[in-house]
Order: sequence, then C-alpha cells, then structure tokens
Amino acid sequence: MSQDYHRQATSSPSNTGSALPVSLFFASALGWLMISSVLGLIVSLKLQTPTFMAGCEWFTYGRLEILQRNAFTYGWIANAIFGVNLWIMSALARFEFKDSWLAVGGWLGWNLALTFGLGAIFLGHLNGYVLLEMPKEVAPALFISFLFAALWPAVAFVRRPTGHVFVSQWYIIGASFVFPVAFGITQLLVLWYPTSGVLQALIHSWFIQNIQLLWIGASAISATYYFISKESGRTISAYYLATVGFWTYFLFAGWTAPASLLGGPIPVWIQSVGVTTSLMMLVPVIILGINFFGTLSYSRGFAYAWNNTTLRFVLVGMVSFAVSSALNIVFATRSLNAVVRFTDFTVGQQQLVNYGFVSMVFFGAAYYILPRVTGSFWPSAKLVHLHFWSCVIGGLGLALHLLICGYPAVNSSVMSYYYIPVIFFVLLQLVGHLAFAINSCVMLFASVRNTNDNPHA
Repeated sequence: MSQDYHRQATSSPSNTGSALPVSLFFASALGWLMISSVLGLIVSLKLQTPTFMAGCEWFTYGRLEILQRNAFTYGWIANAIFGVNLWIMSALARFEFKDSWLAVGGWLGWNLALTFGLGAIFLGHLNGYVLLEMPKEVAPALFISFLFAALWPAVAFVRRPTGHVFVSQWYIIGASFVFPVAFGITQLLVLWYPTSGVLQALIHSWFIQNIQLLWIGASAISATYYFISKESGRTISAYYLATVGFWTYFLFAGWTAPASLLGGPIPVWIQSVGVTTSLMMLVPVIILGINFFGTLSYSRGFAYAWNNTTLRFVLVGMVSFAVSSALNIVFATRSLNAVVRFTDFTVGQQQLVNYGFVSMVFFGAAYYILPRVTGSFWPSAKLVHLHFWSCVIGGLGLALHLLICGYPAVNSSVMSYYYIPVIFFVLLQLVGHLAFAINSCVMLFASVRNTNDNPHA
C-alpha cells in the first residue's frame, strides 16, 4: 500500500459535472465524521466517569449518545452514500451530469436540516425512537433534500446510452428508493399520525432494518461490487448469481425486523416471520460471498488487494460483512436471541456492520474517488497507513470487545475491564479519522487553489 496512493494519479474525472457535488458530499461527510468521533469519545469517557461534564443538562450521556448516533448515520454515512452512489452511477451509466446545482442544493438542504435537527436534540427537543430523535418538523426538509441529492443516480440510470445494467446499479437504484419510502411512512405513522399499540414498535423496527440493510447496506454492497472489479481488473466471479443475490437480499432483508422484537407483545406469527426471513438471508449472503471472495481468489488476488489502498479497506469490509451477517443469522433464532437480548452484544453487531463493513468500504471508496475528482495526489502515505490501522484496530477491536462483554456467559469475568478498552478503541478511531481528515483537506484545498490559479482548468 505504501506506493499505491501514488498510483492513484492525477486524472480527469469521468464526469466533470459530478465533481463538485461529489466533493461537497465527501467534505460534509468528513466534517460529520469528526463531530461524531469527538462525541463518541466524550460518551465513552462519561461511561467511565459519570461526573465528567456533569454540570450541565446539555451534556448528559443520553443526549450526547443520540447526537453521536445521528451525526454518524445521517451525517457521515448519508453524505458518503450520496457522493459514492452519484460517482458510481455516473461512471457506469456514462451519464453527462449537467445540472449539478440541483445536487448541490440537495447537499445544502440535507446538511442544514441535519444541523438544525441536531441542534434541537442538543437543546432537549427530541423524540424517543432510534434514528427518529430529531423533531418531526425536520423530516420534510430531509425528505425534499434527499430527492435532490440522492435520486440523481436514478436519472443517470434512466438516461444511460446503453441497455447494459451492472450489478452495482441494481443496488444503487434499490437503495435510492428505499429511504424515501421507509422514512416517509415511518414519519407519518410514528410521529405525525401515531398508530396505536405495539404497531408503532413494529413499524419502527421495520424502518431501522430498511435503513440499515436496504439503504446503507445496499449502497455499501454496490460500492464493493464496483471497486472489487474496477481495482482488481477482474470480472465478478459467478456473476450469473448476482441477480439471485440482489432479489433475495431485497426480498428478505426488509422482513427481518420482527426478529428484533422477539419476546415482545406482538403476535407470535409475526415474530416467526422475522426469524424465518433472517435465516433465509443466508441465501444472498452466500451469493455475495461467492461474488466477492471468489473474484479475489484467483492469481494472488488477495495479495494484490492487500497492497492496494482501496481494496485493502474494502477487503476488511468484506470480512466484517461476512462475520456480521453470520452473527445476525445465528442470533436471530429464539433461543440464542433470548441470551443476548438487551446486552452490548447487539451493539457490537451494529458496530461490525456500520463501521467494520459500511465505513471501511466508504473509506476505500474515498481513496479511489477523491484523487479523480480533485485531480490531486494523496499528500501523505504515512497518514494513509495511520488511518487504516487505527480504524481497523479501533473499529474492529471495539466491535469484538462489545461482542465478548455482551455475551452473558463471559460477562461477569470481563466487566471490570469494560470501560478502559472502550475509551482506547474509540480514541484510536478518532486518531484514524483525524489522519484521514488532514489528508483529505490538504488535497481538497490544493484542488481549490489549483482551480483558482487556473480559471480555464
């Protein structure tokens, strides 16, 4: 990897019209990542020392934890999804993006609405549903901004000059339509016109699963397909299975929500649907594993991936996806779910998905896309190394620690050592994110300076 950042040489982006919105999305994602990282460190310190920053109600653990989760999901991950999906679809569809001001408007609206929503949470105006904590008045602004920011990949797909469709495009199109549908329905039935009884909990769990698996997860899967093929120079192994994998993934993933409510006051048959579809997720997971790992299994493909900056991050994401999927399938069964329910084991599973898989894939995507958008080199190979190892050790170490401490069979023997490793791993993540931020900002500023020096560029 030490020489690979030089290999990602200065080159004109495939679509100069998308360069500005993609750069803005990545810049915003970077800013929200740093904010969520700092908040995460403060939250972990408050776990160890509850009196830390305890003199003001604005800095309570519950409020800061909600801010951290929303900044990470709607800030870092959402902006990264917008940028990566727009880039990939424009490149695959050969779409000449001319109306970049519309995407820029979506970028501005999304981040302003998110800032307002997080500010309201900080002041104590929040709801009690995970990822729906922002005041309901923020939802229309987020919804409209999403249409401007995220539906351009659909436009590029419709206007593609050829009839050929790549597997990455399937997942992007599916993900682009999942969020507005799931977000809109849930806002209406949970916050604006609340339903009665346990139906709210069922709708909310459906929303969480759709956002995590069919919007965030599908976007990361799309990027994995694209960069494995693009950087390795190989066609996807057993590509004919990708169609089955796509349809089974989107068919089963949205119905796994009731598995998170096992033991709750909902009909048993609905719980059984969640368990059954969670087990059926084994089909798309196996197909994705064949596609991903099979592609790199020929002619020293894994060795090449380990020495390629983008593929190294993606490879870690692939392994995290495989492990997290296996855990989700196994612990969706009633007997095992009853053991880890309401423990940090489920938090570790979430960490493995959102950070080990999604974030690592988007980090790798950034190392491929940003040099081509800015026309600049990555300034420092050492910062690339620091970013990778800090995030791998910090992110995956934290996930492993939560999984171990969350399993009741070993809980009592390790709880006395619980908080210090959490702080250490979160601090490592912050160091890695800071290295990534410095490297990215220097390159983005260099690009702006070069453009100002050469107005005809």
